[in-house]
Amino acid sequence: MTTGEESSPLRIGTAERTAAMKALDEHLAAGRLGVEEYADRSAVAANAVVASELAELFTDLPEPHPKLPGTASTAPLTAPLPVVAPPGEVATQRGGFLDGWGPRLVSVTPFLAVALFLITRQWYFFLLIPAMGALVYGGGVGRKDDDRDRDERRRERNQRRRDRR
Repeated sequence: MTTGEESSPLRIGTAERTAAMKALDEHLAAGRLGVEEYADRSAVAANAVVASELAELFTDLPEPHPKLPGTASTAPLTAPLPVVAPPGEVATQRGGFLDGWGPRLVSVTPFLAVALFLITRQWYFFLLIPAMGALVYGGGVGRKDDDRDRDERRRERNQRRRDRR
């Protein structure tokens, strides 16, 4: 093979486009993509011709990524970076217990409330349901950071769109 052939983009087929769509579906279900952004990326994935077009869709997303020909060595690492505080400050890890277990607790709460009601015949156990929802999904101190992150991602996405044109 000559060097000109090695640098030419690799064409993809239906299997790669389908894999990309499935990966985007998982990111939508995980809440990493909004509906609008999902629609934009899905349209790009459906019309992609070369592997680099699909790889571009996943540069800012963690796994899962579709397996694409010729992109294994050029794909960026998406592992989370360690939390390092500036000198003199204490490092804090974002997230907490409720990030992983919160949705599970919310789904169990109605069953727990019904069981406690049947045992004690006290209606106020049903208040656990909205209380748990507010605790897990309600706004809190960390939400401002999430809003800033979302706004920053939106600006980056709009910049990429302008760059493509």
